[in-house]
Amino acid sequence: MEKNESECARRAVTGEGRVYGFFMVPPRGGIMENDGHKDAAPEGADPLDRAALSRFGIPYLLPYQKLVIAGILEAAEELNAAATGGGAEALREDREGLGRRVVIFPTGAGKSLCFQIPALFLDGITLVIYPLLALMADQARRLSEQGIPCALLRGGQSAEERQAQWEKLRAGGVRILIANPEILLTQAARKQLATLRVAHLVFDEAHCVSEWGETFRPSYLAVREIIEAAGTAQVSAFTATASEAVLEKIRARIFGEEGARTVIANPDRPSIAYAALGCVLPDRAVREVLAGSGRPALVFCASRTGTETLARYLRSGTGDREIRFYHAGLEKREKTALEDWFFQSRRGVLTATCAYGMGMDKPDIRTVIHRDCPPSVEAYLQESGRAGRDGNAARAVLLFGPDDRRRLGRDGAGDARERRLKLMEYARNTGECRRDALLRLLDYRGGHGAPHYACCDVCAGTARAGHREAAALIPFFRRNRRRYTIAEASRVLSSGGAAPLFSRNEAFEAVLGLLETGELKRLGGLFWKDKIMVSGKEFSG
Repeated sequence: MEKNESECARRAVTGEGRVYGFFMVPPRGGIMENDGHKDAAPEGADPLDRAALSRFGIPYLLPYQKLVIAGILEAAEELNAAATGGGAEALREDREGLGRRVVIFPTGAGKSLCFQIPALFLDGITLVIYPLLALMADQARRLSEQGIPCALLRGGQSAEERQAQWEKLRAGGVRILIANPEILLTQAARKQLATLRVAHLVFDEAHCVSEWGETFRPSYLAVREIIEAAGTAQVSAFTATASEAVLEKIRARIFGEEGARTVIANPDRPSIAYAALGCVLPDRAVREVLAGSGRPALVFCASRTGTETLARYLRSGTGDREIRFYHAGLEKREKTALEDWFFQSRRGVLTATCAYGMGMDKPDIRTVIHRDCPPSVEAYLQESGRAGRDGNAARAVLLFGPDDRRRLGRDGAGDARERRLKLMEYARNTGECRRDALLRLLDYRGGHGAPHYACCDVCAGTARAGHREAAALIPFFRRNRRRYTIAEASRVLSSGGAAPLFSRNEAFEAVLGLLETGELKRLGGLFWKDKIMVSGKEFSG
């Protein structure tokens, strides 16, 4: 196996093939297969395994982790040889991709180890660029706990605090510098960066270059300026999910015309059972899904206001005080307290924006619910991948409905609309295994094996087209054809004895939602004006 790993690493960094998990796919066909998982090695048998065990408590590295680590260290050796005057051949290989790579591993597959372990061996600093302050703080805390010297540059630091970090870096001993792109693009930071020896520059959560660079993080469109300031030939982009379209944008914006080689692990998360559910009352749907799902649970919302509103709704409806909200607008101490609470909680429910998620390593989340469709398949897989990181059974539920159709309209034309539309089409599709559909949308060539009952709601036979509220409202309006207006129907639906199906407000919103989807229609004319009946049309989502 060691020989196969070394050969895979060689091919990965020289561009002779494209790596998929445990398989190397050569450019002209044929498959070379590794020997499988490595048994735990005795301490001292391998310096990489020894570092993983002593610094991170990891008993062994998986083959695809060793593949990437070996590629980084081998590239560093070749580039150092070139820099000292005897490496003309290495310089030639560098033009073919030596030292430039995109690594795509599924959430929870140990991406961070692939650049943190090499940082212990490289002659120089590993600069890691993260998108979120919470993720940066979490990584810095973990490295400090593991005894790995690091520095942190982020927004909100005073001039004195920032200067102290630069002095710490120049004094030597720091292995990893953690920063975000906005900080490093300032003129002062680029000038300071040029004085350091950066051995390896890493973009973690690199899909943000595409996902966020085009919208609210323009700094991600200027990342090549950071690479030039750092002056390093060793650059890696790590992400959990990337379709071919997103992958091309990562290559173009980080590596330019020089390009990069790609290592891809199987993105499937076999511990997660996927489901999708149409609804016009998403808050109520979240409450009912939570009632039948395991905890801890994480519920993603599209807006800060949405997280707060949903958390209050869930608390008032259930009386459960173990429900809190998290978003980027909170004070730093509030976010820290919430992160600590949720990490320790065994029953907690956290409603959150995407400000919580990337790199947050709570292993025992049993359920992830998306109240709102995220902007892309990549974002959905990254966020739903918070579930089941301990390898035990978990559940991911995607809700969709009229709100998402309105967001699609606000996206306008172009890539953003197409990415969201693909995810909405996935949610509505009840004819294809959800796991297969997600892998197909990522352009992954492999598969996940034979479906089983816990795979997804489609394989289990529980997936349903349409919106869940229609199951109650459509029979009601069939029985009461052209009899009620919205207000009249809401009053009747909310007065059904001791346990009505809906409150009056819920009934009103549910009827409005099904009118918007086309499952119900409002009549005109003299005798039946504004009365409601079933349209007979398929729902439009």
